[in-house]
Amino acid sequence: MSFDTILSFMKKALKALEGGHEPPEPVEVFEFMVVRGTTPGQLEALIEVVEVEHEVWSEHGVRARPALHPFVSERLGVYTLDPEIVGRLLGYPECCVRYFLDGHVRYDHEGPAVVTEGFVPCSRTCEGAVRARLLDPEPDVEAYREVERELEGELGDLPRYHTEYRGYYEYHGVGP
Repeated sequence: MSFDTILSFMKKALKALEGGHEPPEPVEVFEFMVVRGTTPGQLEALIEVVEVEHEVWSEHGVRARPALHPFVSERLGVYTLDPEIVGRLLGYPECCVRYFLDGHVRYDHEGPAVVTEGFVPCSRTCEGAVRARLLDPEPDVEAYREVERELEGELGDLPRYHTEYRGYYEYHGVGP
């Protein structure tokens, strides 16, 4: 599950920023945070945001996890660093990373699906993406919309620096 991977990275990064611990993998993300001047206090605040997202998502029991809030993504270099590095951090399946690198930068499959905002699966039914909790090919759309409403209630006041950010999920072939 990619939230666990992301939180583990962030907590290891916090220990490294505080001193005495090795930088976590992927080291390029940690180095990006250092260059940006991320302090331990700032990283603790980012961890809290991800923990809120994880908690709300877990409570609703929907398959696909929400995207990281752009307040977090921007500080981790999600929009800036090499897509392979970002994919590794976010738990993207290798087949989907390759698909993205081959030029498929938008969802381009037929049929209903809900995906984590910004994630591009290699197919509408990619088993790796389903296992990684990034894709739901049989979504209960209203349940996902409820997750988004609750997250907006909890995190709606945080700044959003990325102009492409539309929400926590992308809805494909499921109506308005």
